[in-house]
Amino acid sequence: MKSTQHLQLSQQASPDRTTGFSLLELMVVISITLIIITFAAPSFGSLISRSQINSKANTVFDIFQLARGTAISQRKFITLCPSTDGRQCDQRWQLGVMAFIDNNHDRELSENDEIIAFLPSTTSSTLHGNQPYFTYNSLGALKGRMGSLITCPSGEKTSTSVRLLVSLMGRVRTQEQHNETNTSCKSDFKY
Repeated sequence: MKSTQHLQLSQQASPDRTTGFSLLELMVVISITLIIITFAAPSFGSLISRSQINSKANTVFDIFQLARGTAISQRKFITLCPSTDGRQCDQRWQLGVMAFIDNNHDRELSENDEIIAFLPSTTSSTLHGNQPYFTYNSLGALKGRMGSLITCPSGEKTSTSVRLLVSLMGRVRTQEQHNETNTSCKSDFKY
């Protein structure tokens, strides 16, 4: 019995036996890994694009929630409008979003108005709206009419878009749209 144990120990400690991978085995593993990465890379890019669109939609959603909550808690009018620099309202939602306390109800940022949020434009996604502005009254409802905004991927790539629907009562809900052609990501869409 001792001789078998001695034989096993000497085989394990033998300096002749080398462990490791052959060059052929390494080449096969590298080839399989490259094939998997080749198929995974396009879907990973799509995942990043969807994540950027959802992130922008969530941020705009949060700005609307903040504006509505501020209108109710401070019993003031809050206006949300497109803005390039956070100092004045603009015409295109793609340039950025600004929310401010509108003390004189003119939908223009004046000296006695206070900015409560500003989101500059991003290169990863764009924002389109069918209303020139949204104003919350002191009860948290919209003054004027309902509308919607939509976040789209930048450029002409097809991807998911997220629509923000704003009701007359001031509530905002999101609706995700999976697009093949991005036909809804136009600046002239209807509610």
